[in-house]
Amino acid sequence: MEIKDKIINFTIDLIKEANGNIDKITIREIAKRAEIGVGLINYHFQSKKNLVDICVQQIISNVIAQSKPNMDGLSPMEKLKCSVKIPIDFLMDNPEIAKISILGDLMQGQANDNTFQTLARYYFHANNLGLNENTIFNTALLIHGLQGIFLRWELYKDNFDFADKAQRDILIDSLIEKLFGAENE
Repeated sequence: MEIKDKIINFTIDLIKEANGNIDKITIREIAKRAEIGVGLINYHFQSKKNLVDICVQQIISNVIAQSKPNMDGLSPMEKLKCSVKIPIDFLMDNPEIAKISILGDLMQGQANDNTFQTLARYYFHANNLGLNENTIFNTALLIHGLQGIFLRWELYKDNFDFADKAQRDILIDSLIEKLFGAENE
């Protein structure tokens, strides 16, 4: 295994062990786990922040790739709703990791970042509704709207509790129905 990959893998393990609390993780701890010198980490990644950003993007990317629930028998609208709820549930269960990913994508957007991968996944299900017109625009509105709500969910507590799965699912269903039309159900 290449040194860079080894560093990333051990850092991912530490991030998961720390439940996303990045402040608990040190470069020295990463080096110790990887059985390498601190200098190699600095050489390959220049900073802990750069290393953590790469690791978080990989964690979220893996969640997106692996969140393929059994959707046999579901309508295209229900498939879209299901494909949205799974990663949002992960975000709420892993808020520190999710914040790093979302903010990183917003500040340094790239063609294959996690937001783009999510857009492609949701677009696939939304496009199966046969809407074509405005599908990409509505899909982007859905993603960025949910990201914004996630980042500021505590400010909305008076109206709904995004941390409560039942309330969150109702909100997601409502957004999808408004954006993509309940008549496609």
